[in-house]
Parts: sequence; structure tokens; C-alpha cells
Amino acid sequence: MFLLEGLVTLPWWGYVIAALVMTHITIAAVTIYLHRHQSHRALDLHPVISHFFRLWLWLTTG
Repeated sequence: MFLLEGLVTLPWWGYVIAALVMTHITIAAVTIYLHRHQSHRALDLHPVISHFFRLWLWLTTG
């Protein structure tokens, strides 16, 4: 049963919400971290936030 359900058992709408939240964080990371912070240097991000965005993008993008 574990192999079918995984670590967390959610209803179908729970998976949809989780996917939407993860997609939103990824889009925000690309927009804020890569575009505004890295490309244009328009924002000065705290190192903790910068490392979080960097790690998130490493884990979620190809």
C-alpha cells in the first residue's frame, strides 16, 4: 500500500493544490531571483532567501 500512496496520503484536490503551490514558488523564484536579482541586480536579496531560491530552482527545474 505504501508504494501506491507514498509518504503522504492526500485526496485528489490536495495533489492539485500542492502542484499549484510548487509551480507558484518556482515562477516566483525565476522572476525574483534569476531575473531581478541575478540578471539586472535590481534587488539585493538576503543570503538566506537567495540560497533558498537557488536550491529550489536546482530541485524543481531541468
